[in-house]
Parts: sequence; structure tokens; C-alpha cells
Amino acid sequence: MSMQTSTAQGLALPGQDRSLFAPSDNERLILTLIKRYGEIPASEIAKETGLSAQSASVISRLLETQGLVIKGEPVRGRVGKPSVPIMLNRDGAFSIGLRIGRRSADLVLIDLTCEIRGELRQTYKFPTPEVIVNFVQSGIGKLVGALEGGLQNRIAGIGIAAPFELWNWLDNTSAPKDQMLAWKTFDFVTDIRSLTDLPIIVSNDSSMSSMGEHAFGSAKSLSNFAYFYIGSFIGGGVVLNNRLYLGESGNAAAFGSFPIRDSDGNWGQLIGKASLVLLENKLEDRFPNQAQHMLQANDWQGFDDLLEAWLQETAANLAYAIVMAVAAYDVPAIVIDGSMPPEIRTRLITMVEDEMKGADLRGIRAPVIQEGSLGNMAGALGAAYQPIATQILSE
Repeated sequence: MSMQTSTAQGLALPGQDRSLFAPSDNERLILTLIKRYGEIPASEIAKETGLSAQSASVISRLLETQGLVIKGEPVRGRVGKPSVPIMLNRDGAFSIGLRIGRRSADLVLIDLTCEIRGELRQTYKFPTPEVIVNFVQSGIGKLVGALEGGLQNRIAGIGIAAPFELWNWLDNTSAPKDQMLAWKTFDFVTDIRSLTDLPIIVSNDSSMSSMGEHAFGSAKSLSNFAYFYIGSFIGGGVVLNNRLYLGESGNAAAFGSFPIRDSDGNWGQLIGKASLVLLENKLEDRFPNQAQHMLQANDWQGFDDLLEAWLQETAANLAYAIVMAVAAYDVPAIVIDGSMPPEIRTRLITMVEDEMKGADLRGIRAPVIQEGSLGNMAGALGAAYQPIATQILSE
């Protein structure tokens, strides 16, 4: 699903101050610099940005007047004037993120410092446009309503992390055919237009998960990496030079589509060899009507044999996919996360590392494999970050 941007109308929210979300290139540059360092002395901004001291000072004062940055306490103890740090104002801007999953959806509200200010989750047997629209309508009202009135006009927009061609989940859900096929004609920008006047950005869910891990999680310090997310279906993303690479259609790093050949020579895809739906189906056969609940538990217990078999198959195929990703993108690091308890994720990564020891890496560099940290929230956080990154920062 490629990225789409538009402005929707409808939900009863205060009029947004759109002037906050059209900063100049130099204003974006300074805001991005401050975000990168957390805080920076005012005297250092000109040196770091290449702007003249006067320009940097004028722009910094303007950003402070707009409420996007604040000054900290002067730092004394050095020769000369006290150093005054400048930092982002956590109440300077907000953004909303929506992630649509096979069994649940998440809404999250973040502020300009990327702190979570509110989050909501809805579970379901299968996602339909009606369920998602109702969740968005009620959820946005709750999240925005929790802000003080003066802050409700500082919302940059809504980011939506949605699976590519959602209607193709028909074979892997118990949903009625007509309800899943309704996604084929559903357009997030157009069909949510009756709910909110906020700008809307729609992106692939796996790409947004990688953005979330880069902005909020364990990949903050990585400039170049490939990201694998094992959810109901496996997906991923690629960050190059600190920027999410989306590709021409917005579906770059569609790792679930990587070709896999079984021992009989039959072609398949990674999605059919390394996804949680495979474990869920096995559980459903053994524990009818309990599989979904068991996989949503904080501890996975009572099915050790099925889990071990799934981990082994997933690790073997994931190692194969990692080699292909490194060969294609020349990234030095791989980040792995998923919809699973942290201890299961750690076991999986250990098994992947063991599989990689036997991989043929001639012609490529062995990557560092790193554990993700956000789990189910990665997609929603990445989606929420998009309006801020595109409208306020230079990212």
C-alpha cells in the first residue's frame, strides 16, 4: 500500500493551527537537530547547522514563540556566559497513530518528544472496515479529549499502518467473504473523511513498524538496518541513512513475499514458512477455539512441542531471508521483533543466530542481529511518528 496524504473532515475537534505544521527548511533543520540530541546549547545550533549565529538565534526565538521548543535552566560553571539548552516542547505538537492487525487494532497518541500520551486497543475475530471506522471514531475522541483544551489544536495528523491488500487475508481468517472483500474498495483517506479534519498518511504496516523501532525502540542508534516483524504474517522494512526506504509503490522490503523452495522443489513464500498464523493453526487443531486467547497471553504455556517446532522452522527460514536481505540492501544490522512474549522473541533470535553460523555468506558481510523492543506497538508508534516527521522535522 503506497503512502497517501489528504485532509479529512468531520470529527468534532477544535480548529487545528496548521501554521505550526508548515515550518521552513531551516526551522525543520533546527527542530531535527534538537530532536537528535535531546537538547542542545543555543550557542551550538549555528555551528551544527551551518547557519549564521544571527539566523540561528532568530529562528530559535520564533520556534520558542510558536511553542515548539523551550529553554532549559542555564548551565553555569564555565568561563563566559552560562550555556542555555534548548529542547523540544513535549506539548508543542501531537500525532495519532493507528495500526490494523489481524486480531487487534491499536490507536496511540504521541507528543513532539515521541512520548506516548495515550493508547487504546481493540481486539476482534477479524478486521472489517466497519469495525475499524468505529474504533477510530470513538478512539480519537477519547485520546484527543484527554488533552487540555489549548493543546487540542496542535495535532499534526493521523498516521495509519495498514497491511498491503488487506482483502487477501480472506484465506487466513474466519471472516465472511463479503466483509473482507469490502477492503478492496475501501480507501482510508476518503472513507475516514467523515471522521476527522486531520491530515491522514497511510503506509504499509510493516514499514511503519520499522519506523517505530527506529524512532522509539532499540534501533534508535542504527542508521542502516533491515527489520523483520513476525506477526500473524511476517513483514519488514529497511532503513537506509536514517530514512525509511519505501520504494516506488510504498511496499519495499515485502519480506513476506521472499521466495522459498521446499524439499520437494515446490515454490512458496516466506509468509507461509515464518508467520504466527502457522502456530495458531496448529494450536486450533489441538485446542479448538482457544488458539487466539493462548497467543494473546503474556506467557505461552501448555504447547511446548508445537512452539519448539514452530521456532525451529521460523528460525531456519528467517536466516535464509536475512541472507537475501543483506545481499540486496548491504545493511550491517538486522532487527527482529514480533507479536510474542519477550522471552520467546529472545529464544527465536538465539536460534536464528545459530542458523546463521551455517549460512554461506561469501560475498556479503555477516550482519549483527539485534532484538526489537516494541512488539505490537511498533506499527502504531511508527504510524504516529509519520505526521510529525513529514510536517515538522527533516526526516
